[in-house]
Amino acid sequence: MTLSFRLLATTALVATLAAPALAHEVVLRGRLVFGDHQDATLRILDLDSGKVTHSFDLPQPNPSLDTTADGRFVVVKVGDEAGTVRLFDSGLLREPHGDHVDIDKIDPGFVDLTLTGDKPAHVLSGHGWLSVFFDGQRPWVRPSEARADLIPIASLEAGKPERLSWKSPAPQHGVAVPLGDDRWFLSTPNPAYAKGDDKSASSRPDSFDLVDAKDGWKALETYDCPLMHGHAELGGAHAFGCADGITLLKAEASGAWKAERLAYPDDRASSAITASGDVMVANYGRSGSPYTAFLRIDPAAAALKGDDVFDIPDGQQVCQFALASDGRTLVHLAGDGKLRLYEVTPAWKEVARFDAVAPFDCAFGAPTPTPRLALSGTSAFVTDPAGGKIHEFYLATGKQGLSFDVGGAPSTIAGGPSGG
Repeated sequence: MTLSFRLLATTALVATLAAPALAHEVVLRGRLVFGDHQDATLRILDLDSGKVTHSFDLPQPNPSLDTTADGRFVVVKVGDEAGTVRLFDSGLLREPHGDHVDIDKIDPGFVDLTLTGDKPAHVLSGHGWLSVFFDGQRPWVRPSEARADLIPIASLEAGKPERLSWKSPAPQHGVAVPLGDDRWFLSTPNPAYAKGDDKSASSRPDSFDLVDAKDGWKALETYDCPLMHGHAELGGAHAFGCADGITLLKAEASGAWKAERLAYPDDRASSAITASGDVMVANYGRSGSPYTAFLRIDPAAAALKGDDVFDIPDGQQVCQFALASDGRTLVHLAGDGKLRLYEVTPAWKEVARFDAVAPFDCAFGAPTPTPRLALSGTSAFVTDPAGGKIHEFYLATGKQGLSFDVGGAPSTIAGGPSGG
């Protein structure tokens, strides 16, 4: 039996926070999916009851979680030696109806599909597809296979998962970007890294191809993008972070892609991009140093300018960030434990600041429990491993909301588009 309700407006992520309801309507808030730093479990916090309602066993603690664009499925990178990736159905179903969205809650659970491979990394979804990229092992360590597993989301919804695999010509820290109509942007390996002679060579790709999967994965076009890392899509425009600028690709009426390169405003670069509303935001910093700024990217602009850059107050690092659905508010969790809200457009401005959690080490792979950030509807949620809680912050009002006592050491959390 399912629970159905009507929302006037939603941003559907893993959980949905409704706008004010019409009289006599019951408004429910949805679910959050989260992992634990100490216990090998994946749990669900029901935001309507404030209780943890489901728990699922994992091989080990602290999984990495990514969410599909529709917010229903969670990609769970277990973190074991086998490179196991599981797909989890959060049980939230959406049916848009113009001025509202009907949502059903059904039983959550793991999908009957398990992926394994060397170094699962970038997860992307869109245009009806989910892609999971396996980077492969460093060439000088041992031979390995790098590939992208491509899964039709409709097959997950039907409970009969299907999978295609694209084999990379060499190991790489790559991406597979779905475009629809059996076409993909697929990254191409850095030759110096693939050769394996130079251990200082970067695993980041140096270009990407427009590929037709129906025609034997034939490359139709190639686009240069040295040290490529970071991708976002907005209104049909795709942005890729490159060492020397942002590469933008826009679909033309003819079906061809127009490529533009927007040079960075100074000697810094980006490596993670998120998009919402009518704007993109990237982290921004110098190579080999912590990222301490954000870069606003307008896909319609002819250039990136100095006022697109926002230096983070107090010299804090980027750590984790997410862009609200309206594209105007950027949510930033820094290592000092503070959650900051910034207005992105028309001009950068800090609008709120919270003492969210205790200060933490936000370096990649830090051994200590790391709080994580996720957005859901008009709220931001921050895990608090030290306190066994998940804290809520209201984006519209800039006020702190509820704190949910979930016990354990909640760490990773599934949410919407985010960077970092």
